[in-house]
Amino acid sequence: MNEASAGRLALARQLAPHYCANPKVAAVAVAGSVARGYADRFSDLDLVVFWSLAPTDQERREIIKRARGRRAQLVASHEEEACCSDTYEVDGIAIDARHMDVESTHRLLADVLERSDPSLSKQRHLANLLSALPLSDSSSVLTGWQSRAQVYPRELSVAMVRAYLRLPPAWEHLAERSELLALYESFCAAQKRMLLVLMGLNRLYYPGWQWVDRLIEQMRIAPPKLAPRCKQVFGIVSIDPSASVYQLHDLIEETFRLVQTHLSELDTTHAKAQFQERQLVF
Repeated sequence: MNEASAGRLALARQLAPHYCANPKVAAVAVAGSVARGYADRFSDLDLVVFWSLAPTDQERREIIKRARGRRAQLVASHEEEACCSDTYEVDGIAIDARHMDVESTHRLLADVLERSDPSLSKQRHLANLLSALPLSDSSSVLTGWQSRAQVYPRELSVAMVRAYLRLPPAWEHLAERSELLALYESFCAAQKRMLLVLMGLNRLYYPGWQWVDRLIEQMRIAPPKLAPRCKQVFGIVSIDPSASVYQLHDLIEETFRLVQTHLSELDTTHAKAQFQERQLVF
């Protein structure tokens, strides 16, 4: 764990008792880059608080007040996200505290692990849950969830790949016209879908689009030198846009081959034909 992570973790341990003082709190944990040990000077401190009953706005405000938080903002719950959040500042560090109730977390795990839901918002919750560092977990509810999340079902792998395998080619006509803004946008969309497919193949939960190099480092199944080649797609676009297009097409073709090798039960014929046919148009 680097220095920035260690300092933020120490602050999290000071904040945790303010949450645990409420008898409705079942567990408190550190998540995000601090929990993973590679935070930097720009990183927020991400806290996750699990409640047996959802907190009121007043309870959230009182905790922030006891923690001597400044510039507090409360964000309402969102149905899809199944949580609400607070942002505030302590000792110059930005705090992002997410609140989840225990029952919603049970349902979320069931959706992903039992019903193979490839929703990215749910996947991100599981990624954060799996890497979280418990600060308080007297009933072992958090460690129990982490044990469940460690087993990534093959059915979920298939569902992820099936959901994101429609990989659009980066359009040659944009390269020929030097429409760089649209071309960059096309590259971003294609690379994200390719990485989501590779996450499914590698049984990795989607953690968000920050720290992508570290995500790629965890992939045993991937095109060779994936991280530098992804960057090179963007690096050479101003010099030779067409070369960038072909480079990305190569990565996508290699990804199709990996799917065929490691998920043989998944029929990639239609998705691959669509990709190749749209290439041939130009």
